[in-house]
Amino acid sequence: MISFPIFERLTVRDYGLYPGRTSRPGLDVQLQPGLTLVLGANGLGKTTLVTMLYRMCTGPFDIPGLSVGGELGTRSLEARRLPRAEARLFASRVVDSAEHATATLEMTLGSARLVITRSLSSLAPTELSVDGEALSPSDETYQQAILAQSGVSSFGDWILLLQHLTFYFETRRALVWDASAQRQILRILLLPATTGSEWRRLERSIVENDSRMRNLQAALTREERTLEATAALASDGDAVRDELKLLEKLQEVDTRTLATLDQRIVDEDSTRQSARLAALRAEAAHESAYRDLERQQLLVIASAFPTSDDTARYLLGKLFSESYCLACGQVAVVAVNTMRKRQSDNRCVVCDTPLKDPAGTKSLTTRSLSRATIALQRARDWLEAANNERRGAEAAFDALISELQKLNTETANRAVRIDELLRRLPPDDVELHQRQDELASLRRRVELMKADLADERAGFTRFIAGVNRTIARRRTVIQETFARFAEGFLLEQCELAWAPHKARLGETGGQIAFPSFELELGGTDFPSPVRRQGPLQVSESQREFIDLAFRMTLMSAAGVAAGGTLVIDAPESSLDAVFVTRAADVLTRFAAPEFDNRLIVTSNLIEGDLIPGLVRRARIGSALDARIVDLLKLAAPTAATHKLHKEYAAVRRRLFARATQLDS
Repeated sequence: MISFPIFERLTVRDYGLYPGRTSRPGLDVQLQPGLTLVLGANGLGKTTLVTMLYRMCTGPFDIPGLSVGGELGTRSLEARRLPRAEARLFASRVVDSAEHATATLEMTLGSARLVITRSLSSLAPTELSVDGEALSPSDETYQQAILAQSGVSSFGDWILLLQHLTFYFETRRALVWDASAQRQILRILLLPATTGSEWRRLERSIVENDSRMRNLQAALTREERTLEATAALASDGDAVRDELKLLEKLQEVDTRTLATLDQRIVDEDSTRQSARLAALRAEAAHESAYRDLERQQLLVIASAFPTSDDTARYLLGKLFSESYCLACGQVAVVAVNTMRKRQSDNRCVVCDTPLKDPAGTKSLTTRSLSRATIALQRARDWLEAANNERRGAEAAFDALISELQKLNTETANRAVRIDELLRRLPPDDVELHQRQDELASLRRRVELMKADLADERAGFTRFIAGVNRTIARRRTVIQETFARFAEGFLLEQCELAWAPHKARLGETGGQIAFPSFELELGGTDFPSPVRRQGPLQVSESQREFIDLAFRMTLMSAAGVAAGGTLVIDAPESSLDAVFVTRAADVLTRFAAPEFDNRLIVTSNLIEGDLIPGLVRRARIGSALDARIVDLLKLAAPTAATHKLHKEYAAVRRRLFARATQLDS
C-alpha cells in the first residue's frame, strides 16, 4: 500500500519574509496530529508557506504542464528538473535573494522518519537523514529514499500524489471529473508498484508507437502524392522538354551577350571619365580667357582716361566688367556696348569725342583686347565641344547600363521558369521504378506498425481489464468512505458510481475502458441522484465539497493506517457561509488526532464562522496555542498590517471569542 507524508515540523531560517520574533527568529512550525491553522492577511506569505512545504517534498523537480489540463495518459509523467528561474521562486521574493536562507522539513513516511534541509535560493538539498542516519544530501539520494518509503514506483508518481491528494492547490484538477487524472491516481494507490509501473510502461509504449506510426503514415501520404504528381508529369514530358530546350538556348545567348556588355560598359566608363576630365579642363581655360579679357578691358579704360581719379575708373570698370551701374544699381547692357564701341573707335567712352593716341597706346591696348576677345571665343568653342562630348559619353554609358539591367531581368525570370520546368521533368524509367519500390517498402512498414500497434493495444486492453477487476474489489470501501465524508458536507444524496471511462490511447485505435468513478448527486428537480458529468453541473460550493470529499476518501481508503497530511490554501473564498460549519466539522473529523492525520489550513483573518468553527472543533483554547501559526506576528508586516495592527488584533480577539460561543 501507499504511504502518505505526515508533516511534523517545518523550520525556516534567515528568510526575509519570515523574520519571526526577537526571542525566536525565523519560523518554527510544529505540525501536531489534527489541525494546524495558519492565519494571516494578503501579502504575509500564506501561499508561499504552502508552496514551501510542497517544494521541500519535490525539490527542484516537477512534471511539466501538469496543471494546464489535457489528457495525462498521453503525456510523459516523468519528473523533470525545473528551469533555474523557477527553482529560484523563493529567492525572487526577498531582497537578499535568500542567499543564506534554508528550510527544514521533518516528516514521517511509511516506517521511516525523513529530515530534509534545502537552500531557499536554489532548492538544492544541504542536509538529509533517514531515521537519524545522515545521507548524502543530493536529489538522487532523496528521491531514492522517497521511493523506498512511500511505495510508489517513480518520483513522477510521488509528485502526482502530492498534487492531487496532499495539496489542495488553486490550480488543482477536479479529480472526480478528470478521468485521465483519476485513473493515474487509482493506478498509484490501488495497484502493486510493479503492476502500476507496467501500466505506465505499456501506456507510454503505445502512445510513442502511435506517434511514430502516424508520422510514418504522414510521410507515406506525402510520398504517394509526390509519386502521383510525377506520374502525371510523364504525360506532358515532351512539351516540357521542348520549352526547356528553347529557354536554355535563349539563356545561353543572353549569357554571352551579358559578358560582352560587361566589357563594353568598362570601356565606355573609361571614355566617360576622359570626357568629364576634358570638359573640366575646357571650363578652366574658358574661365582664364574670360578673366584675361576683363583685365584687357580695364587697361583700355585706364588708357582712355588722362585723369587719375580712381573713383571714376572704378565706376566705369565695374560697368565694363559686370554690366552693372553703381550709380543707379541697374544692369546696363546697352550702355556698356555703346561704350565699348566708342572705345574701339578711339573716342571718349563718356562724351564720344575723338581722342588722340599718345605714343601708340591706343593701338597697343586695342590689339591686346582683340587677342583676348579671340582667345575667349576659342575657349568658349572648346568648352562647348567638350561638354557635347561629355554628354554623349554619359548618354552612351547610361544606355549600356539600361540594356544590362533589362537583360539581367530577362535572364533572371527565364532562370525561374527553367527551374520550374526542371522540377516538372518526369524521372527516367529506372528512377521511377526505384521510387515505386521504395514507396511499396514504406507502405509495408506502415502496415506492419499498424498490426504491431493493434496487437499492443489488444494486450493492453486485456491488461486493463484485469486492473479493473482488481480495483473494483476496493470500490465498496471507497464508495462507503466517500458517502460518509459527502454526507458531512452536503444535504443532497451524493454517491460514487463505479463507471469505467472509455478513452482512446493515442490518436488512433479503439477506446479502452479505464477504471473510474463518477458522481451521482440529487437535486431539487430530481427524485433520485443523477450522474453529473462535469464540474459545471454542480454549484461552486458543491464542487469544492465534492473535490475535498473525494481526496479525503482516497487518502483514507487507500493509504496505510499511519495517516497522512492534507494542506488546504485559503478555502474561505469558495465556501458557502451556511455550510462553513459543516465544512469545519468534516475537515476536523478527517484530522482527528486519533487518526494521526495532519490538516493544515491557511486563511485570511476575516469575519465569519470558518475560523471559529475550526478552532472550536480542534479544541484550540486560544490564539497562543502552538497549533495557530499567526503570520501577523511572525511574517514581515505589510503596509496594511503595520498601520492597521490594532484592527487586526481586534478581529483576532473576536474570532477566538466566537469559537467558545458556537455550537459543536
